Amino acid sequence: MTLAAVLAALLALGVVARGMGFLPVLGLVDAVAMLASGTPPLTQSGAGVALLLGIAPGLVLSRYQADATPEGQQAALPSFLALALMVLLLLAGSRVQGGQFPAGLCIVAAGLVSVACRRGMVWQWAGLLTCAQGVLLSAVMAGQVMAFGAGALGGLVVLVLGALCAQRVLPRRARALKGEKRRNEV
Repeated sequence: MTLAAVLAALLALGVVARGMGFLPVLGLVDAVAMLASGTPPLTQSGAGVALLLGIAPGLVLSRYQADATPEGQQAALPSFLALALMVLLLLAGSRVQGGQFPAGLCIVAAGLVSVACRRGMVWQWAGLLTCAQGVLLSAVMAGQVMAFGAGALGGLVVLVLGALCAQRVLPRRARALKGEKRRNEV
């Protein structure tokens, strides 16, 4: 367990609170945490997948307008719920595993809170990608190749399906800019 793993768990709270904006930083810190622990081939593959899952959604969404789904009055509640789940996991992990901080499980819990408590498609996508990064971190830190394969496959499927859903649901930026230019000319 490294400081990067603890920082990754805290950054997962940022994904719950602010959405996709924290995902590239979470991917970078997750990659650093993976490189600091584990066996070399598994850590390098895990770091690469974590960076891909963190950076690619931002690149995809840069082509589209922001998701305008209203969140309502309960925007602070998911962060507190995720923080409470992380504290419970920390306490449970200290009893069972002799003080080892379950950073990957905390990241998964934060992603699940984002999926359960947020309404927008982009928030849901960020939550699922956060879950995949948590599974990858847990698999790499424990040295579980099969769990890593399942987490990587699941994360890549979520990445592709989310990109396809964004293409179908969200309006493109170029179309919106052309529409504004036409309105200004008339």
